[in-house]
Amino acid sequence: MMRSLLTGMALVLALPVAAETVGGVELDSAYRFDDSTELTLHGAGVREKYFFDIYVAALYLDQTDQPVQRMLGRDEAGRIEMHFVYDEIERERLVEAWRDSIRANHDREVRGAVAGRLARFLAQMPAMSAGDTLALTYRPGEGTRMVVNGGRLDTFDGGVFFRTLLGALIGPEPPDTDLKRGLLAS
Repeated sequence: MMRSLLTGMALVLALPVAAETVGGVELDSAYRFDDSTELTLHGAGVREKYFFDIYVAALYLDQTDQPVQRMLGRDEAGRIEMHFVYDEIERERLVEAWRDSIRANHDREVRGAVAGRLARFLAQMPAMSAGDTLALTYRPGEGTRMVVNGGRLDTFDGGVFFRTLLGALIGPEPPDTDLKRGLLAS
């Protein structure tokens, strides 16, 4: 009996994580850290500009039953994935978009607290093309990992940096209100 139960559990755990499709991009329903700790897909949406789809963003959280705004004030794990669908976005445009959104959604004190890390982050921002992925994964005690197309570029200390990036997407002045709505939907 116990062997059957264990075999059944092993089969269930071996199944691939179910996916959701948003804007033509298939998203995993969960993200797993190396130690099997799991973040769950909280919401996803499409960033549009001038009627063009630019990227599909997905937000993974530790607790999807809690409001995302709660996370902006707490030190909790999270992940932002940006799957680019537009032909090509120049590096300079991406840097400008991040700068503008951070400026619009955060006060001078927050911007000052992350200025050095933000400069490093933006200096490493590459041009992105359809099929490229930018992942920003935060874990307390480890920092925020910046990964482009599966290759880690850098890690940034402190939860405030991840929350600043997240706030740039879902703050009071988001780059796209439909994207914000999608990321906040659980």
